[in-house]
Amino acid sequence: MKKLLILSLTALSISFVKAEEKDIYKIDLPYYNWQMKEGKYKDVFEQNCLMCHSPGYIFGQAKGKSGKDMWRTVVYQMIDEFKAPISKENAEKIIQYLNENYTNK
Repeated sequence: MKKLLILSLTALSISFVKAEEKDIYKIDLPYYNWQMKEGKYKDVFEQNCLMCHSPGYIFGQAKGKSGKDMWRTVVYQMIDEFKAPISKENAEKIIQYLNENYTNK
C-alpha cells in the first residue's frame, strides 16, 4: 500500500512538472493579415516568394532602399546566392509586380 501511494504521488508530481514545462516554452506570436496589392503577376509573386517568406519579411528588406533596380537586385540575390528555384521568366514577372506595387519612391 505504501509503495502504491509513493508511486501515485511520484506520477502526480511528474505530471505537474510536465504541465509547467509546456507553459514555459509557449510563445504567442502576433498575427498579421497582409493584404497584398492586386496587380499583374501577383499570383507569380505569391507562388514563388511566399513559400519561404512572409510579406512583412519581404517588404521589410526594402525599408530605406530605393532605386529602379532595387527589386531586381533582391530577386536575383535570392536566385543566385540562396538558390531559390525561380525561373528567369518568373523572376522578371516578380520584379515587375514588385516595382509596380512596392517601390520606395
